[in-house]
Amino acid sequence: MKTFYLILMLSLLRLSGQEKVNTDILKTPASPASNLLDIATTDISKPTDVSDLMIGLRNFPINFINNGGYSIEIAPYWIFPSTEKDKTINEMLTNKHSVPQTFVISFAARNTDDSNSSSLPGNSIYTALGLKFSLLRGKADVKTQNDFEDIQIILSERSSHFNANFLPFLNEDAEYKKLQILRKDAENGTPAEQKIAQQNVDARLVFLKNEFYKKDKYLIENTEKLNKITFKINRIGFLWDFAGGTSLQFKEKRFNNSRIYNAGLWTVFGYAFEKSGTPLLLVRYMYNPKSDWMITEDFKPDGNFSTFDAGVKYEYSPKDSKFTGSFEGLYRSFISGSNLKPTWKCVLNLDYAIFPNQHLTLSLGKDFDNNMIKNGNVIAGLSFLSGIGTKRKIQ
Repeated sequence: MKTFYLILMLSLLRLSGQEKVNTDILKTPASPASNLLDIATTDISKPTDVSDLMIGLRNFPINFINNGGYSIEIAPYWIFPSTEKDKTINEMLTNKHSVPQTFVISFAARNTDDSNSSSLPGNSIYTALGLKFSLLRGKADVKTQNDFEDIQIILSERSSHFNANFLPFLNEDAEYKKLQILRKDAENGTPAEQKIAQQNVDARLVFLKNEFYKKDKYLIENTEKLNKITFKINRIGFLWDFAGGTSLQFKEKRFNNSRIYNAGLWTVFGYAFEKSGTPLLLVRYMYNPKSDWMITEDFKPDGNFSTFDAGVKYEYSPKDSKFTGSFEGLYRSFISGSNLKPTWKCVLNLDYAIFPNQHLTLSLGKDFDNNMIKNGNVIAGLSFLSGIGTKRKIQ
């Protein structure tokens, strides 16, 4: 079956051209602010704690000046510490904390010159602000819940065995006993001597814990059992995502000469089946969506324009398979700024993971650009993506 999928994709390539397509059009953007300013997802800073956040903000002027752009995503629930928040995996398996756990604020800025190196108009500064969250994200499927329970049982057994057997192992270490005696003698010494004696005891304790995990037969088997479980959260049930953002353009790089450059609102609703794939429904409003439209002679907007999109997507990924396929259909109408008639677009996306970091992808479809729709052109693209050290799934 795997060979069939690969041969199918290569065969379709022979029948298609090499024109590039914008795929996965029915997905809410991971970073609305970056999406509005056409900043690549690989260039987005994603701090994991307050320290990373402060470093990113400190480097903002340097990146903005040297690289011409900067983008950052902030997930308040996970970055900022709080004793009232339950951040355990168990709370991620349900919809109980879906909104706060998925709420992400994105910010982006770009500095363009008069060259043609940017898709944005030159000699301007752009800033964008966006947010994204999931009202519903589904619940973990049976396999995910069973794997999580198995991990909890293994870790509980591991902890009980350690508590019952580590102390005898510790008492047999002559060096640790010696350091304990020196720490007791240091109680009559200076604060500096007491601190050094305590540090020596703590260091030896850490070393012995590591040695115990390496030498204890039960813990070795326990670790092997734990490593055999590949834990991944697979969700089933209703899905409902929201995203929105807006950007400002400061013409001639003057802050007293600004306007709204573009904006967007996305909402995606669907249901994830355990075996039958995931159908999705999209509703999207875009203000000046220039990145989504190929300017042709037929398209002459009367100043700013706005569009309303509605569409469907069906994604299918067989269990434990390297193949993923999806079909998307999008209907677009112009609300203001243009007298063009409504149009549509459809795309078939195929993805085959040759290796963990290498994906062969193929997209076939018809764009909602006027010329292509009138000519009935089929557009296709094949791209081979290779990464080092990270896994990337291209849909």
